[in-house]
Amino acid sequence: MIIPDASTCRERPGSDAEADRRPVTRTASAPARRATLPRAAAFWLVAGVLFLLFFAAAAPSPLYGVYQAQWRFSAITLTAVFAAYALLLLVTLLVFGSVSDYLGRRRVILAGLAMTAGACGLFLAAHGVGLLFAARALHGAAVGTASSALGAALIDLQPEGSGRAPVATTTASLLGLAAGGLGASALVQYGPAPTHLIWWLLLGVSLAAAVAVRAMPETVPRRPGVLASLRPRVAVPRQARRTFGMVLPCLIAVWMISGFYLALGPSLAAQVLRSPDLLWGGLVIFLLAGTGAAASFAFRGVSGPAAMLAGCLALLAGAIVTLTALQTTSAAAFLTGTAVAGAGFGTAMLGAFRTVSARATPGQRASLIAAYFIVSYAAFSIPVVVAGVAITHFGLHRTALAYCTVIAVLAAVAAGSLISRRRSPGPAPNPAPAQAGAGCPGRASRRGRCARGGRTVRGTGSARRARRRGTE
Repeated sequence: MIIPDASTCRERPGSDAEADRRPVTRTASAPARRATLPRAAAFWLVAGVLFLLFFAAAAPSPLYGVYQAQWRFSAITLTAVFAAYALLLLVTLLVFGSVSDYLGRRRVILAGLAMTAGACGLFLAAHGVGLLFAARALHGAAVGTASSALGAALIDLQPEGSGRAPVATTTASLLGLAAGGLGASALVQYGPAPTHLIWWLLLGVSLAAAVAVRAMPETVPRRPGVLASLRPRVAVPRQARRTFGMVLPCLIAVWMISGFYLALGPSLAAQVLRSPDLLWGGLVIFLLAGTGAAASFAFRGVSGPAAMLAGCLALLAGAIVTLTALQTTSAAAFLTGTAVAGAGFGTAMLGAFRTVSARATPGQRASLIAAYFIVSYAAFSIPVVVAGVAITHFGLHRTALAYCTVIAVLAAVAAGSLISRRRSPGPAPNPAPAQAGAGCPGRASRRGRCARGGRTVRGTGSARRARRRGTE
């Protein structure tokens, strides 16, 4: 499943971002309307909601086998349930991904929490495949609605100069996946009412989170254009497109490994570890996402491209170790490969998120983050759907080997691309004489002057600034 460094997002006095923020500050400070959380508290509240969103996303993974045994449906049906979640998530991101830039972050986050609570209610009421489809579809819509608004809100609320938002976004989402997989597995294996208890708990927490979100300050003023923003499109701002294309191989590899473990991890754990205990499946998910969260925090001070490169190399190593473990059915190698891949997962995810979202202005944050998540969830879901179909023809073992091989190839391609970009020289600076001598046919001197008609003309202000930067 998703932010810029402070140095790239610091608003300067008189900027558009400063103008956008002033009405919001006046509204938030009005005591007559409602009590408002301080921005620091609101930041951690939004991070907590992101954690909850991904906790709920991972919670069904240990339950798929239980549902399949109870209701006796095929692997194809199980894949279709996962596809319903992925399809609604992607459609919702396409339609509503940038809507918080127009309606405000708080309203969109509340809508996502309401849909999460509704999905929990459908899981509680499910007694067959029909409501299981509906619950997963509504859950996908909840994640698609709230994820870009939550990511953008964290950027808006982070203290200026802290660079805290990318670390909080990556760590909260990965810890949510880790805790969701392990917690749901423990409740299903050892708790009462295995198909109901987790959903009652998530329903209560979602409603409590919605009450808390009502007290967060709004960071984006409402503005016209919301209906036009609902037209399905992937809106990558012009200044971010080159960076977005550079990040794509890394992004696809990272989210493919996430889908691999969330969809196939519990089944592979039972096969490799030779144990029917459902807790092993949750432990594998926890190992991947928990190691990823720890790695993203540990590398929080590293630049985006450097974090991506380190993550892709670790992901490649983890995929190779996992391939070996699947071939030899070695439990120790499988767990080791999962941990190494998790470190690469978290580090590369942090680097990709930081690199891409640093290219957005305040009014473009939700739309750019929505595009990021569209690619991410497509890489997360589409290969898993294909793998579900392949399992019915080739079996779990051979499908997992092929899936892991693709991840290793993608990680190698991404790492090679990043290394080549680091070695290639940057673009040559624009020659200062051409700027200084615009409209001046004579020779530009070292002081930024040119001869014209027996007199000297000073260079332009841009030339003088370039001279101060040492480019002349």
